[in-house]
Amino acid sequence: MHDLIIVGGGPAGMSAALYAKRQGIDFLLITETVGGLANYVPSLRSYLGYHYITGFKLVEKFKKHLDKEEVKVVNNRVKQISPKNGSFEMKTGNEVYSTKSMLITTGRKFRALGITGEEKFTGKGVSDCAACDGPLFKDKEVAVIGGGRSGLFATLFLLNIVKKIYLIEQDNTLKTQGGLNKISQLIKKNPKVEILLNTKPVEILGNTKADTLVIENGGNKRKLDLDGVFVEVGYDPNTEFIGDMLDTNDRGEIIIDEECRTSRLGIFAAGDVTQLKEKQVVVAVGEGAKAALAIALYLEQT
Repeated sequence: MHDLIIVGGGPAGMSAALYAKRQGIDFLLITETVGGLANYVPSLRSYLGYHYITGFKLVEKFKKHLDKEEVKVVNNRVKQISPKNGSFEMKTGNEVYSTKSMLITTGRKFRALGITGEEKFTGKGVSDCAACDGPLFKDKEVAVIGGGRSGLFATLFLLNIVKKIYLIEQDNTLKTQGGLNKISQLIKKNPKVEILLNTKPVEILGNTKADTLVIENGGNKRKLDLDGVFVEVGYDPNTEFIGDMLDTNDRGEIIIDEECRTSRLGIFAAGDVTQLKEKQVVVAVGEGAKAALAIALYLEQT
């Protein structure tokens, strides 16, 4: 029986682990991948203390800090959680862990399109991370699916790499809220980009790799011959394992209060898996620290 188990090893989970260690809490950190999506952030220019650093490099520094504090990391995936006699059980593969409290920091994952050929050609011309795989498509023709924040930043990143970009958006306009307006205007003026609005992807075709994207506009289908497809339609929270134990919003994000408490006593959540609007590394780090301190107080009072 542990005092705390942290589920998820992204920035929020790593920050919480550091604070839990410093608070003298008996805890485990269970995660499939250390760093989560932060590993794929191409550049951070507003993380205090760094004028510029990649997400991967920042995660490496986080890891070294945890290693120095001798934080134990269990590399596994939590598949189910359940209450038991005033505490909680969680199951991974063949292991069962018990804990008095729990902090969920499982973050989010890239959202899939769910169209024919997407899964078949993932890693074979289809990618959900332009920052990771963009350099593999130097001087090639690609499609970016999604005209929201993810799609616009992916397009901006690819402009200096690829020869041509088909930017595909189902709505009748690209997103322009806040700082996205400037990016949208830059993209619209770039001759490398062909913007296809009111258009949806239907199917991805190919032999050994993706080479054709079937799109539809107003009931009319068209085939685009290209070298790669970047799926940039946003994210979904990693909450499959919680079942119906916790209250979530319409996007499946865990609802928390100002102390990172969920709807169930003893379970806390922090970072991108929650309903907090700003999905930023620096925000996740702060929320993880805040959650660990709140949990320390909770354990003292129970």
